Amino acid sequence: MSVTATRQSPSVEATVQYAGDIEGRAVFDAVDPSRTNLAFVPHTVEIHDARPFQDQLSLDREGFQLVRHTSSVAHSVDIEELDRVYHQEMAELIKEVTGAREVIVQRTGLVLRTSERAAERVGTTPARFAHLDYTEVSAQQFLDAVLAAEDADPAPYRRYAIYQAWRATSTPPHDSVLAMVDATSVADGDTRLFYGVFGPEGAPMSLLEAQLGKANPAHRWLYFSGLTPDEVILFKGFDSDSARATGVMHTAFDDPTAPEDASPRASIESRFFAFFD
Repeated sequence: MSVTATRQSPSVEATVQYAGDIEGRAVFDAVDPSRTNLAFVPHTVEIHDARPFQDQLSLDREGFQLVRHTSSVAHSVDIEELDRVYHQEMAELIKEVTGAREVIVQRTGLVLRTSERAAERVGTTPARFAHLDYTEVSAQQFLDAVLAAEDADPAPYRRYAIYQAWRATSTPPHDSVLAMVDATSVADGDTRLFYGVFGPEGAPMSLLEAQLGKANPAHRWLYFSGLTPDEVILFKGFDSDSARATGVMHTAFDDPTAPEDASPRASIESRFFAFFD
């Protein structure tokens, strides 16, 4: 994808929450929220519509792409059904798109979201700050946990990657959508480590690393307008091959062009480990 193509596409201005000043170790504590010390600073950024050049995007270069896919159960709110059927649908799609030899689901990565405007909320609300969900350390932690949970033992592999699948299940136009940064526009030093506390000290998976995005005017923010339930955004959570895009900074944002009667966004997210020869 060329920078020229980005600049020539329609765009909106929206607010993105980047990491602010945080003293000491940055922490999100789900066990004791009083210990959370994350701070954010709003920045107005230009977010380009990637529709005009969606076929030029690459998972290994920009870190994400749009794929057409019809699911038989994506509108369900039955977690057991989604775990059984949707995960299988998406694993097969990721295997087809990426050429992976094997794809294993991270079942804890299944998340339903509805926007704050929804009369009836399912799951949680959108994450409204620039972030990446994995680091090299936490990717290995999740890999070990997933293989243990699935009782899986992949054959020797040259590379593994984490893919995140995001689908809007409401009909367009949406009040809020997902924005992502072209991975080629992110420099070393554009992220800050933070720790998520999810259990008592010493318990498995109780302390996990993730990354906050730090403001940089060079970031190329992109989104896909008019997303339908028959489309899936696949984006990179992690890649063990550092020569490829190793993760995608992302956030939800309010679309300033959305009409007042725009659909409150509903979406489903899922995460997968893919193994390559």
